[in-house]
Amino acid sequence: MNYELLGKQIRKYRKSKRYTLEKLAEKLDVSTTFIGQIERAKGKPSLETLVKIANVLEVSVDCLVFGDLNSKAINGFFLNRIIELTENFTSNEKTLLLKNIEIFEELKNSASK
Repeated sequence: MNYELLGKQIRKYRKSKRYTLEKLAEKLDVSTTFIGQIERAKGKPSLETLVKIANVLEVSVDCLVFGDLNSKAINGFFLNRIIELTENFTSNEKTLLLKNIEIFEELKNSASK
């Protein structure tokens, strides 16, 4: 999980609701220090806490975890993950994967017309 992106998303939605760290911490029954640590990617919330944060901020968990799918941070995350997953692929396997992605793009584009 990209904890830096998670923290930025939590801060963004907390501020959009005009919640202070104290107010969000109170609603979650956790310390302001812990919320601050999460927002700075120094603390890692449990799944239960993450769900509570999403509910209090009235957003989905995936919105907090993945953010805006067009953002540079998430694109970097996906690119790094693809590189990681294909590291041991042969040239032929990488070519096949690229062709599949191109086919997917063609299908997506034709479906949106």
